[in-house]
Amino acid sequence: MADSNRSDPHPLTVERIVDAACLIIERDGLSGLSMRKLGTELGVDPMAVYHHVAHKRELLALVTKRTIGTMTPLDPSAPWEVRVRQWAIRYWDLVVAHRELTLAGLADPEIAAGGRPSTEPLIAAVAESGLPTDLIEPNAFLVVDAVHGSALAVGSLDRHDTGGHVDLRAAFDNGIDTILAGITLLADAESERTTRP
Repeated sequence: MADSNRSDPHPLTVERIVDAACLIIERDGLSGLSMRKLGTELGVDPMAVYHHVAHKRELLALVTKRTIGTMTPLDPSAPWEVRVRQWAIRYWDLVVAHRELTLAGLADPEIAAGGRPSTEPLIAAVAESGLPTDLIEPNAFLVVDAVHGSALAVGSLDRHDTGGHVDLRAAFDNGIDTILAGITLLADAESERTTRP
């Protein structure tokens, strides 16, 4: 079998594969990504890709990790509630910009796993609220689900309906206020319970 990289001075790597996949998705949409098109983009036999990425779901998990990795890091010195809001707003913007990829992750846990590390700063911020340990992750993922519900709704708007986009963002901001208030109340109740003589 011929060397699939012979005409390419750059070796085929996972990073190059993910670069090319991101480019195709940005240009042609998620439905435009196939291993054949990926091979063409990279200038290699499509089968060569499988030496680095087992299948398309694994590739989309890597694309998800790369995409969510573009989120600006949280300010570690900010209070927990500010960091939760920062994370939620930044993720909201990302979901709006990458609706198809988000939907693919919601439909497939293997794809979604690529985004799991991005929730660690959110979980850490919620943990600082003082919630009981067993309520930290459920409340962090309540924020994640609130983002999904609001940001994915933007895709159902008419593309010229910028007012609706703004309204959804404003409603989301109000919803985050409510979630943060609820977390604060639960944390205060836990503090009172544990300090009560």
